[in-house]
Amino acid sequence: MSNLISYLSTKRHGFIILSIMALGISLISLISGPFDLLSTPSDFTGSLLTYLTYSAGSQGFLITLAVLLLGLLLGSTDKKQFIKVGIGFGVLLVLCFAGKTGLKHFTQSPRPYTEALVQLKLIDTPEQFYSYAESTQDTLVQTAAEYVSHYRIGHWLHETDYSFPSGHTVFVAACLVFFGGLALSQKRYAVTGILLVWALGVAYSRLWLGMHRPEDLFGSMAFVALLYLLVPIPKYR
Repeated sequence: MSNLISYLSTKRHGFIILSIMALGISLISLISGPFDLLSTPSDFTGSLLTYLTYSAGSQGFLITLAVLLLGLLLGSTDKKQFIKVGIGFGVLLVLCFAGKTGLKHFTQSPRPYTEALVQLKLIDTPEQFYSYAESTQDTLVQTAAEYVSHYRIGHWLHETDYSFPSGHTVFVAACLVFFGGLALSQKRYAVTGILLVWALGVAYSRLWLGMHRPEDLFGSMAFVALLYLLVPIPKYR
């Protein structure tokens, strides 16, 4: 029993920062409400949210990882311990992404932007979008481009898979629970705050772009929390 308590104690800072993120997303969802996906945003808003999404997507997640790991390495006095911890985080991340892919195929939840396609009378139901071949999906989205901001339409074209869970949120939650939890345990509150703001920014961008619903984000964080609990990661100082 004492070993279990000791193990859970090593995870507490990660769970604390992840809980704060969940609270932040709750507030964002309540304040912002459902987004009008047919509205025209300013260039500043569109560009900012696009780059936030890129930082956790295929376009930039490796750069984000490199920056975070470099920061961890520069603050390390024990390189062997750094390698052990890095491997632990790598295992967590691989499991997160593998599980995310499996869950998408299992849940088959339509993305929110398919509701906009229904609103534009391009399809009858969100589920109908996924019955078409990829080429037909692309044609439907391109037809909607006349009514939808290019900041959103580009993401719709390149992400025609299912909505739950959010891969971007899985990535930022994994980074936050690990790097943010570590920073919090070391009382590096400025670093913790920066990571939290970044994670919330990415989560907000996914809602704004019409790629996910709040429940997708909460489910993604819960999934990461479960894997974080199960994957042993060496203590790092």
